Amino acid sequence: MTYRLLVCITLLLWGVMACANDLPKQRYQVEIEAPAPLKSLLQKHLEMIKLRDNPRMTPAEWQRLAHSAPQNIKDLLATEGFFSPIITPLLTTQNNVSIATFAVEPGTPVLIQQVALTFTGDIMQQSSKDLPDIQKLRDDWLLKSGMQFRQENWSQAKRNLLTALLILRYPNASISKSSATVNIESNTVALIVEIDSGSALHFGKLSIEGLKRYPDSIIENLNPIKTGSVYSQSQLLTFQSRLQESRYFRSVEVIADTKTANADGSPVVNAPIKVVVDENQAIKMGVGAGYSTNTGARTQLTFDDLNLFNLGLRMTSSLKLEQKVQTLAGEVRLPLTKQGYRDSINANVNHTSIEGQSVTSTQAGIKRAWGSRKREQYVGANLLTEQVKLDGAESSSNYAATLAYGITLRRIDHDLNPTRGYLLNVQFAGAPLASLANGNFLQSYIKAQGYYPITTSTQLIARAEIGMVNGKNSAPVAFLFRAGGDQSVRGYGFQSLGVAEGDAIVGGRYLTTGSVEVVQWLTPQWGAAMFVDFGNAANTLQDLKPVYGYGLGARWKSPAGPIGADIAYGQETDEYRMHFNIGVAF
Repeated sequence: MTYRLLVCITLLLWGVMACANDLPKQRYQVEIEAPAPLKSLLQKHLEMIKLRDNPRMTPAEWQRLAHSAPQNIKDLLATEGFFSPIITPLLTTQNNVSIATFAVEPGTPVLIQQVALTFTGDIMQQSSKDLPDIQKLRDDWLLKSGMQFRQENWSQAKRNLLTALLILRYPNASISKSSATVNIESNTVALIVEIDSGSALHFGKLSIEGLKRYPDSIIENLNPIKTGSVYSQSQLLTFQSRLQESRYFRSVEVIADTKTANADGSPVVNAPIKVVVDENQAIKMGVGAGYSTNTGARTQLTFDDLNLFNLGLRMTSSLKLEQKVQTLAGEVRLPLTKQGYRDSINANVNHTSIEGQSVTSTQAGIKRAWGSRKREQYVGANLLTEQVKLDGAESSSNYAATLAYGITLRRIDHDLNPTRGYLLNVQFAGAPLASLANGNFLQSYIKAQGYYPITTSTQLIARAEIGMVNGKNSAPVAFLFRAGGDQSVRGYGFQSLGVAEGDAIVGGRYLTTGSVEVVQWLTPQWGAAMFVDFGNAANTLQDLKPVYGYGLGARWKSPAGPIGADIAYGQETDEYRMHFNIGVAF
């Protein structure tokens, strides 16, 4: 009997479970009735919406969430400055769907009535000429009287205020008190912030860890910070960037110990600087291959010695074999001097065969560069010899000892993918002594490139270059100008625009090129471009008649800079050409 009863109960339970599985599961839905900006906020952050699709949701849990939702809505609206909303909840069921509806009237937003910023610490004793200036900190405070209060702006304002002290002079500053007191009756809020600057700090002595092959002077000469100067986070970042760009090190860490206390427990006045480095391998070799629409297929071998003769000298050398250009080049860079000069010695052998002109040249020179990336200058001296062969004309040889000066200004918002600003390069090179050249000459060259955002997704890029050589028929080929190609006038072959001599195209004494390009970014990374290029090279201004190229292209913001692929039509030749570009050519 007992056995039969157990069987019946088991069969009954199985039947009940089967029926339960066949019943449709209850679904849950939330509807928000509120002004558009606030509706989006609630739909994104309301807890009830986040949990409605949870497979473990039960009617009892849904009831609990519906009961707590009005308070959740009030808390979210308060972050936008609405502290007296009217919320009408409604819970209904239709076709096995439980619907929670919330009608929201946000009410009047609270406005900032008063702001009280008070300072303590060494900042109260600093000179009126020292930065950060208290009055400027007050003027730069984001939340002004009469503005609508928002929690995000309140947090951002406090972060900005504190950061202004942390990055300059007061790295131990802190906010000791902050409050936002809301008056519901008047819909106003009073803000109070008390900030303790702590002690003013200066930079102390430099210590170095990790050097094995190089002398300490390699790092010391790259250090822009003077012992005893005011603490500045930007100076630390500049120091670290210089070390990273020097190529001596695989990794670099530059820190200032701002927390160390003296033996008696008092805070330090001079924060010691610690540099920890991991050296790069001294010897590097590389093999590469590629293709350029200017000079054709390329194979390249490189050999670098970052500690030549164990003196910290950096030697770079390369053998580059292209279809139109073959180059063997080497350069030795001396360590940066205490005065910030970057000295180098260079030499190369170069052979080009372009548009019926073949040139074999040797060059050796010295160069001194200085300045930041925003304003970089150089002077140099070079000795050049070249052998020139032309199709359908006599061969010749040239030589020249030259002096050069150049300056580059970079005022762009991003080094790799600029959207706003300009680049300017000016160069002068000449042979001042006729006894050390075929004759006196002076080459002048200017190139400018500008970036302007027409809209948030549309960009204008303009480029222009002008060149001139003074000195009648005395400049070597290397100092004359030709145009055409990827970074010049698209739609024409590389250096195919110039002066006709025999069956060849040679360089002229005058150059002008320009470009106007509009890029429409279709996604954050991809865009389409439309451009017009113009320019030419000639021996006289009367013959300097520009030719035009038109085209369309694609753009990609790569980690290495913008990459472009263009199809351009050369009006003068009635031909289409493909062009590839990578990076910013400055």
